[in-house]
Amino acid sequence: MDKFENEVQTYPEARLVFEGLVIHRVPYKERDLIVKLLLRNGMVGSFYIYGGQGGGKSHKPSIFELGSMMRIMIKDQKTKIDSSDLMISAEHSRIWEPQSVRHDIRAFYLVCLYFELISKFSITFQPGTSDYQNLDHEGVFSVVSNALFYIEDALVKKQFEAGQHLTLFMVKLLFHLGIMPDTDNCSYCQEELLEMPGVVFMPANGQFACQNCAQGENERGFLLRIKKGYQTRYQEYAGFLGTNFSECDKLIQYFCHQYHLRPVELRSYSLLFK
Repeated sequence: MDKFENEVQTYPEARLVFEGLVIHRVPYKERDLIVKLLLRNGMVGSFYIYGGQGGGKSHKPSIFELGSMMRIMIKDQKTKIDSSDLMISAEHSRIWEPQSVRHDIRAFYLVCLYFELISKFSITFQPGTSDYQNLDHEGVFSVVSNALFYIEDALVKKQFEAGQHLTLFMVKLLFHLGIMPDTDNCSYCQEELLEMPGVVFMPANGQFACQNCAQGENERGFLLRIKKGYQTRYQEYAGFLGTNFSECDKLIQYFCHQYHLRPVELRSYSLLFK
């Protein structure tokens, strides 16, 4: 269940209305924008926004800030702009925006990292081909929307801690993607990990193993935090304690291994923990 579920209405594709989070924006020409939204169904849609940069005689500000939840009604297109995936906005409005994120550099880099990660595996919505009612990937939208809302919440309460939010996000994202390693049994001997005094995490193999089967630092605490992260609701983030950069890095390394990436390709990650 995502944080915005009770605040907005989902429209069928027949009405050509889309809702989603701004995850990328590129200025185009003098005042226009090309934006990408993480849609409610977990796919990514691209939109051309006339006048999206704001300005003009009335000096209107742009409402398409990173992380903003938008509603866009598109035109019935007879011509294409740049690519067949680009939809032209006829009307648009902002549903929600993270007001505090832009004033905290680490929170901003964290949000940018979320969107970089999403861009590495997201499926592109193709007008006329993709089914907007297909909700196979809606869990991704739920994870990201809740993550943004509670980063904003933590900033307002002056409780923001980047490692805590990143660890919680990565645990929930990996579970939703179905690629979290087995946290119950040793990958070699199948003994219950919680019954063992020591466990080892091997990111390159995507496995946990007991120290009888593999050598390495005892990461039992890391295992327990992964389990707790999966069980912790986003609104209970303040009680998710004990996280650190080393554990964040292990989860990022594991994600990169699964998608054949190098952490250096995630530009926001190096800025976040610089």
